[in-house]
Amino acid sequence: MAIHKLANGPITMTVASVAAKEGNFGPQFCFTGIDGTDVYVSEMAGEQQLGRLNLSVESCIGATITMGQVKKDNKTFTNFALASADAAGTPAPVAATPVSAAPKLTLDELVALYSQCVQNSVMILGAQCEAAGIPMDASAIQAGAATLFIAARNVK
Repeated sequence: MAIHKLANGPITMTVASVAAKEGNFGPQFCFTGIDGTDVYVSEMAGEQQLGRLNLSVESCIGATITMGQVKKDNKTFTNFALASADAAGTPAPVAATPVSAAPKLTLDELVALYSQCVQNSVMILGAQCEAAGIPMDASAIQAGAATLFIAARNVK
């Protein structure tokens, strides 16, 4: 297990887990990637950056996120961004857009689309979790399906 310090440069990781820890400077989140790399971020900065991406500590599991630091006015800030794709070429989840921007679909079309998203989410998350030895849970499936559903609605 390696620890990556954001002061050494940005890192892109597919998040396998997030754990709350007490650090020397207060509460922190330990983001662990599927490769076992840990990145520690203050709890406040982590929640703020995940919120900016329309993610939570729970829903960021499986997302591919680039984490780094930005310097401005002699201050250092933590910055998260969704990566366009992981090493395997799997698209990372996209931030939600307002539902009003999506085309109108019938209930049957929505049910069929959501069913496809759940199936794809299980397939993608299942392969990634199995390869990393991480158990897959219902919240990861739900988050993945919701992300795919939002993306699919915006494409249709």
